[in-house]
Amino acid sequence: MNKKIMLFSRDPGGANTIAPLYKKLMNKGYDVILYGKDAALNKYNQYGLYGMDINTKLSCISQDQVNKFLFQESPGFLITGTSADDFTEKYFWKAAEKLNIKSFAILDQWVNYGVRFSNYSVNELEKYNKNKIQPYLPYKILVMDEYAKKQIINEGISKEKIFVSGQPYFDYLIEKQRNLDKNKIFKLKKDLCKNKDKLIITYVSEPISKTYNENDSSQHYWGYNERTIFKQFFYALNKISDDYKINIKLIIRLHPKEDENNYNDIIDNIHSKYISISTDKKIDGFNLMFASDLICGMSSMFLIEAAIIGKPIISMQMGLKRENSFILDKKGILKSVLSEEYLQKKLKNILVEHKIEDNSFKIEKGAVDKVIEYMEVLICQF
Repeated sequence: MNKKIMLFSRDPGGANTIAPLYKKLMNKGYDVILYGKDAALNKYNQYGLYGMDINTKLSCISQDQVNKFLFQESPGFLITGTSADDFTEKYFWKAAEKLNIKSFAILDQWVNYGVRFSNYSVNELEKYNKNKIQPYLPYKILVMDEYAKKQIINEGISKEKIFVSGQPYFDYLIEKQRNLDKNKIFKLKKDLCKNKDKLIITYVSEPISKTYNENDSSQHYWGYNERTIFKQFFYALNKISDDYKINIKLIIRLHPKEDENNYNDIIDNIHSKYISISTDKKIDGFNLMFASDLICGMSSMFLIEAAIIGKPIISMQMGLKRENSFILDKKGILKSVLSEEYLQKKLKNILVEHKIEDNSFKIEKGAVDKVIEYMEVLICQF
C-alpha cells in the first residue's frame, strides 16, 4: 500500500478543510505532504503547519505541468479543497484521473456547487449557468451535509460521486471551543476596547468587488457588494448608538484576498460620536469571534462558524436580486436582513433589548474521521 498522501488547497476555505486532516493522517502512520498556493499558505501557518508553495515546483500552472508534477510525486491518494476562481485543483483532479490516483475534493461552503468543477471561475457564473458542464471532477466529492449533496446532484453531477462527510474545519472549531483560553479572550477584549469602547462588533467583509470586477458605480452581480452593505450597516448602527448612547468598537474583518485599503475612503468620510472603527486581517479568527458581542456580514463562512459556536450574528443582504445562498436562511434557521428598516430593528433587538435569536445550527460531527475512513476504504479496494 502506498502510504503517501498529498494534500493541496489554494483558497482560505479550502485550507480550513485540509489542515485538520494533516495531524490525524500523520498519527495514523501516513507520509503526508502538504502543498498550497496563495492565501492557503498563510492559513496553514495559523495551524502551525508548513505548506510547500506549488509555484516553486512548477514553471507555470498548467495541466501538463501538474501532470508531470503528480507523476513525479506519485502519492497513493490526493485530497484537495475546491477553489472558486483558480484552476490548480482542477488540474490536479485531471492529473490524478490520468495516473489512476484516487482523489477527494472537499467542499467548504454551501455556495457555487457546480461551477467549482466547470470550465469557469465564480465571476463567470452567468456563462456557467448557460452551460452547466463539469469536465473537472475528482474521484469523489465530499460535502457538508445532505442538503449540499442534493444541490450538487441538481447541478447534474452523479450522486455516486458524492460522499457526505461533514466539514473537517467544524471539528477543529468545536475542539477549539472546548479548549477555549478565556484569558486570551479577555486580553483581546481589553486590547480592542481601549478608552470608553464597550461593545465589540465585527463586520465580516468578503472580496465581492474583486471577485466580480465591480466598482461602486457598476451593476452588482448580487445587487450589493461588501462596500454598499457596509455603508448601510454603519448608518443603521450609528443611529442606534446615537439614540441609545452605546459605545462601540467596530472591526472590519478583511478577507484574506481583500485589499488592505478597501474601506479607507469610506472610513475617512464617516464620523460617529460613539463608534470607533478599525480594519483587521491578522487577529486569530476564532478569538475574534469569541471577543465579539455581535458578528455581522453577508453570507461569509465566518458567520456560519460564529453560529456554530453560539455567537449572535446578522446576515445583511440589502439589495439582493438573486436567490439567497446563505445556508442558515435556506434552512429557515436565521433569515437574512434585506432592508435598512429591518436592520435597525434587529440591531435594536440585540444591542438594546438583548433579544438574541436562536440560530443553533446542527452540523455533521466527526468529519475528519469520516474523510479518512472513506479514503481508507478506497485504498484497500485498489
